[in-house]
Amino acid sequence: MNTRTVLLSLLASSALATTALAAAPGGHFRYGDVRMEVTHAYAFLDEDEGREGNVLVFLTSVPIDAQPVADAFDAGNALDQQLSGKSAGYVRVCINAEGAECGLYFSHDEPTASFNLSGSGVFKLASRSDARVEGSWVQVEPEDFFDKTYDFDLRFATDVTKATPGTRLGADGGAPGRAYTALLAALAKGDLPALHAMLGESATWQLPLDDPKSAKEGLKMLRDGKPVSAKILSGMQRGDIAVLRVEGTDRDDIKRRGRVLMVKQGEDWRFDRDDLDSVD
Repeated sequence: MNTRTVLLSLLASSALATTALAAAPGGHFRYGDVRMEVTHAYAFLDEDEGREGNVLVFLTSVPIDAQPVADAFDAGNALDQQLSGKSAGYVRVCINAEGAECGLYFSHDEPTASFNLSGSGVFKLASRSDARVEGSWVQVEPEDFFDKTYDFDLRFATDVTKATPGTRLGADGGAPGRAYTALLAALAKGDLPALHAMLGESATWQLPLDDPKSAKEGLKMLRDGKPVSAKILSGMQRGDIAVLRVEGTDRDDIKRRGRVLMVKQGEDWRFDRDDLDSVD
């Protein structure tokens, strides 16, 4: 091997090492006295209403199981559950369809800290596709936020973990959709016995049959933000979980659209939660 070959080989090796270093997730986020070192990066598609073109990058201080987060109704909530009880944290970076940042959220347990921001520091997106995202977000000089300061140096390069393929539901949302439609009808009528049967154990304290005043207040809370009736736009089922996309008008004549999570318990589909936004 001649000198020129050795030199070219060394240069190639150096370039590969530099690329690997640049692509590796790393950096830190500091808020007050809480500092988190980034060791892992994960990316997921945002399924929330009106934000379907966004990608959510989670930079964590410990490894996580990515697939359950990708499959979850709420990725952040699923990640919180995985990190619960650990001295660990994450930074969630939102990237919109145009490639700009759409917010950052920091969360840490033991010690507890949380913080969100947008428009601070320098955000750079190196590349983005449906399969992978790479970039950085840096705030070198500490910035003040009330009685604390923050700074961060975030680098990420990761594949997008997509949700497990599911079964598309029919125009009425199948059995989960029919259960949701029946729930809305019972809410509209104020049918407490039917609601107890549909909601299960939670109805015991939400709609106490022996306390009409509390039941009336509970019924009002359950109705708030929910459409009186809904059109089911689509539905996807994964095992005992189904997510419906719905739209309808609530009791205040506000049009709502978004997602509904239905969970199968035994032979019955039950409402778990929703994420509905007002739309024009």
